[in-house]
Amino acid sequence: MILDYSRRIGFLGSVVAILALIIACGTAEQQAVPQGKSAPQQPAAAAAAADPSQPVAPERKAPASDTSAGGFQTGAQAPDAAKPTAVAMPADLIKRGGVLRQAHRRSPLHFRMDIRSATDETTASAPIFNQLLALQPPDFVTLGADLAESWDASEDGKTFTFNLASGVVNHNGNPWTSADAKFTLETLASTTENRPPHERVSVGGVSLLESIDTPDDTTVIVNLTQPDGLFLANMSLQEPMMYTEADYDEAESLDNPVGTGPYRLTRHLVGEKLEYERHDQYFKDGLPYLDGIETFIIRDVAAKLAAFEAGRIDLILMGSSHGLYAENLNVVAKRHPDQITFYPGQHPVLRGLKWNWREEGPWQDKRVRQAINFALNRDTICEALPNCILGDYMPSKTFGVTTREELATRPGFAIPGPDKDAELAKAKNLMVEAGFPDGFEVVALCRDTSEYRDSICPLIEFLLRDTLNIRLTLDVQESGAWVEKHNSGD
Repeated sequence: MILDYSRRIGFLGSVVAILALIIACGTAEQQAVPQGKSAPQQPAAAAAAADPSQPVAPERKAPASDTSAGGFQTGAQAPDAAKPTAVAMPADLIKRGGVLRQAHRRSPLHFRMDIRSATDETTASAPIFNQLLALQPPDFVTLGADLAESWDASEDGKTFTFNLASGVVNHNGNPWTSADAKFTLETLASTTENRPPHERVSVGGVSLLESIDTPDDTTVIVNLTQPDGLFLANMSLQEPMMYTEADYDEAESLDNPVGTGPYRLTRHLVGEKLEYERHDQYFKDGLPYLDGIETFIIRDVAAKLAAFEAGRIDLILMGSSHGLYAENLNVVAKRHPDQITFYPGQHPVLRGLKWNWREEGPWQDKRVRQAINFALNRDTICEALPNCILGDYMPSKTFGVTTREELATRPGFAIPGPDKDAELAKAKNLMVEAGFPDGFEVVALCRDTSEYRDSICPLIEFLLRDTLNIRLTLDVQESGAWVEKHNSGD
């Protein structure tokens, strides 16, 4: 059993605000920016331990047209998501050149989004790659062009035609064409030793790809086995980063990525620093503006803020997930009036449980998994955890439910009271049917970060013991070791 989380960034609704900070030092490379307001802390989504049985792949429905963020929270009104405003920058005021110095919490384990796309990997890989489509500023819920300049969908929702940019060259000087788009998508859709077809191109572990046609170098036609209303949105997310087949190697690409993006990776000192330089043959006219990017790995919050205030770094990435909250940020902001800008961003985070399917044991029985789904009281979880909302992975009007009453119709989400008591009784009956009337003992893998070690893991340990007498022994592991154990099934 693994106490885990997953992350998706982009076309998925605001849940957790990312706070990035820029402090002006008066130079050409660090121009002053007006002080903005910090976005309210958006809560992390409480996990839905969905029915773990394996049904036939369902049809995914297209999202509604309303893209505003929403959600609900036990005991408090969920704050509205920040609504950024587009600001047109006159071309003659744009500063070109210079190197952006930013801080992040950890080095990536690799640069392959299809294997793992947590924030460490995504942040490190984003400057290197392009997708077919890209989410557009300022709110990042609108699809726009990236490697595909335009696209079209058939009336039956099963065929998508992408018209690609011409003259795209990767960091090794090799051309990127429709054949490489086909290669990337087929690689995602393939079954590997460690994963089924990737969720961006599959439903329920079944590939959605019927066939891919490339009539010329700048046209790719994707034919699906069934309509998929999320396919275009998925093509804008981080996992379908486009590779060039000539420069792709299953092992080599883990640590030596070659993309078409605005910056190429030139150096990675694990645990210390990542260095990027401008891709001079980038296919988008006039971009990128910077000569390069340096990402310093600084885990300690105090050290990060000290470097920021001293002007050694210009930007702090993923602030709210790194221990930077209003309490310590406001102190810094008061010392530097009119010099700091807070940039909210979209970072929905799912909290929950994963089952180890590779070992014989109670998790092999669907009734045990269903029992846990019925037994867990999500309202209790959100009352205990800070910045927590109860709902879908994507609790927005676009992708999810917007009322507690609507959510209560789903198995495991009954409102506390008689309905939840009935679910708990059903959970206990399922445990009896599965042969575990007195519960059982099991080891649970837990990440050694304050959020998990001090909050989520002990909370789940208590709730499972209290409701079903499932007794967890928490195996707390540093993130690197956690990932290794997670991926190996240990």
